[in-house]
Amino acid sequence: MNFLYLKVPIAKHVHDQSREFEDNIDRLLKENGVGSVAGWGDSLGEALATGIRPVAFTRIDVDVTDLISAIALLHANLASLGAPSGTEIHSTFDQRRRKDILADSMWVVDQTA
Repeated sequence: MNFLYLKVPIAKHVHDQSREFEDNIDRLLKENGVGSVAGWGDSLGEALATGIRPVAFTRIDVDVTDLISAIALLHANLASLGAPSGTEIHSTFDQRRRKDILADSMWVVDQTA
């Protein structure tokens, strides 16, 4: 089993308490036999002048059976599932960390993680 995670910006992503976005990713991975969502959580951003730290992004942890196929599937489908520009896929391949970034519906792949 391999592991990857998605980092989804909240500022541009509707924060949905029903977690429909995460559920759709889980369904996509399972239907294609490449993995499933293991969990998710929100991370806080910088403190505002009021001292409140708003949610900056959601991290979605994914267990995958075929890393390359899972990444290709996510590349092909995340934008249509509602992933905003700035969404990142973090993974490790051949002991090297990799980060792919969604920018205006196109993926900038294999950036320094």
